[in-house]
Amino acid sequence: MTKTDRENKFQIKRAGKEHLDILIDFNMKLALETENRPLNLETLTKSMKAIFEDERKGVYLILFEGDEPLGQIAYVYEWSTWRNANYMWLTDLYIKPEHRKRGLFKVIYQYVMRLYEENPSVLGLRFYVDKTNTSVVPIYKKVGWKESNYDLWEIKKSGCI
Repeated sequence: MTKTDRENKFQIKRAGKEHLDILIDFNMKLALETENRPLNLETLTKSMKAIFEDERKGVYLILFEGDEPLGQIAYVYEWSTWRNANYMWLTDLYIKPEHRKRGLFKVIYQYVMRLYEENPSVLGLRFYVDKTNTSVVPIYKKVGWKESNYDLWEIKKSGCI
């Protein structure tokens, strides 16, 4: 399949409230697959609705083939005071298992790269990977991602997963 055929066959849509069930389903499956974590349905539903009310919390993109949703990715911006510009953080990348190895990551990746390249206020892309989710690392390296010189550290309130 050529690049043009691939781009014409698939559509990437910005998710809206009408896609709530798709995003909940994908995120529940993503959390179980990548971190073996069941998510609280009520919390996830509230979170998705909050995103639709305030895009500063995130923007979801859904990859479709016809009417069938095949995958998703989300992004959010982080302001860098040192650089006077934004970083675009990618998160929640998910492709349905039965549709993997069809070049769908590349379709989503190229779309996000166009968003990044066309936005002069964004100086870089970042994402994090759970340390146990080693299967995706070769894919990211293949498209040119490199490990950052930053480690991610955190403090969580009790009860957070």
